Amino acid sequence: MIDFVKFVTEMNRAECAEDAFNYLEKTLSDLGFDRVVYSLITDHPSMQLKRGHGILRNYPDDWMKYYFAKNYFEVDPVIKVIKQTSGPFLWEKLPELKNGLRKDENVLMEEAREAKLLDGIGISLHGARGEIVGMGIASSSGRTDILNPDMISIVYALCSQFHIVYRKMKEKLLPIIHLSQREQEVLTWIAAGKSKSVVADILQISDDSVKTYVNRIFTKLEVNSIQLAVVKAIAMGLITPDLCHKNSSYLETSPN
Repeated sequence: MIDFVKFVTEMNRAECAEDAFNYLEKTLSDLGFDRVVYSLITDHPSMQLKRGHGILRNYPDDWMKYYFAKNYFEVDPVIKVIKQTSGPFLWEKLPELKNGLRKDENVLMEEAREAKLLDGIGISLHGARGEIVGMGIASSSGRTDILNPDMISIVYALCSQFHIVYRKMKEKLLPIIHLSQREQEVLTWIAAGKSKSVVADILQISDDSVKTYVNRIFTKLEVNSIQLAVVKAIAMGLITPDLCHKNSSYLETSPN
């Protein structure tokens, strides 16, 4: 069984990302999982890195070349689940999703099995500001204790610890973003589907004031459109989707 305390200690002693990844590889291999890939599913401003599949990996080179040539990143059902959930999941459970797998997704997963990527586990790690990391863990032999829930939890803990160490090595300190109360009100009403003029009426301020607040929001969030501002603000917890919905419902049901 894995000595997790020792694993954490050794991870923290790693001098570079490659050393940490190599130690993760060795530890997972001891559990029967000799294939691992680490991907940035989204851009990571916190580390000043763009999204990229397999930035650290020991998947077969032939498979990775084929995967990129087929543009499978846009088709991969494992990536789809990673984007929409957080935590570990078994690849073999993918067909049990609500809508099942499309034909092209089934083809991809069958080709992965032919490439000896067996007993797959997907790892989804969601961070601040909408940043998402995905990891794929597999076995070339297919002789792991994958149906043991303890095993899945152990693999998830190992991958999470590696990600913590990798992020600390790469991350850049970013300023904490604050929206004023009025800026939050303006953006929340806009997120509820209200035009700038309607927002001005609701808040009893001028149209020019609303435009000024929107421009300040754009500057703080480093965006250039209302849509991006809303998405980013919600992802960062600066405005609340439920409140946006309630505001919209309130106007629809309120008497004139």
